[in-house]
Amino acid sequence: MNIYDWNYYLYELQQANQQQQNQLRELQERINKLESMVQEKNSHMVERVEYHFDQLKIERLDGTLHIGLSPSDLANIDDLGLGNNQFTSNNANPNSNSNSTQQKIMTDLTNFLHQDGPNMIQNLANEYQCPIEVQYQSMLIQDMEKQLPQRIGYYTDEAKQHRDSLTDEELHNYVCDKVKKEIYHSLAKYMQGNSEKGE
Repeated sequence: MNIYDWNYYLYELQQANQQQQNQLRELQERINKLESMVQEKNSHMVERVEYHFDQLKIERLDGTLHIGLSPSDLANIDDLGLGNNQFTSNNANPNSNSNSTQQKIMTDLTNFLHQDGPNMIQNLANEYQCPIEVQYQSMLIQDMEKQLPQRIGYYTDEAKQHRDSLTDEELHNYVCDKVKKEIYHSLAKYMQGNSEKGE
């Protein structure tokens, strides 16, 4: 290899090195730009959005069945939001005993929905002469199941506000009873509304 070949080789190596440095610098600039965009977005996050339901106009209602809410209930409820843990009361200090009670309530109500829900829906559908397909029954049950943590949290807070000390069993019975009544009442209202539309 002569000196000309070595010079050419070193020149090519220097050019490749320069190109890589340019690419590295460009990538670093892009990373910095993306990081600043993410930080800017995080600084504009909305922490709380308040909705005024009395100002909404609903022309067509289908989709999710909301258990436990009627127009008169909305006037009395300030905040239905949950804290970081769906299963703990906002006002109570969470502890493992409370969490296990909440989880047991959730399990029992989920089982109730899946075991007794289809018969309850069918009986109410027959009572209000509003036939419902099996597939739609399961959609109703899934909608109600998604709302269980919120309703359990609501009634847990309510129970703790009205009574100073509750045993886990008393809390379990109170919350389960309230949510089951809500489910029945909401399904009855739903069937009645569909029955009246069909007439």
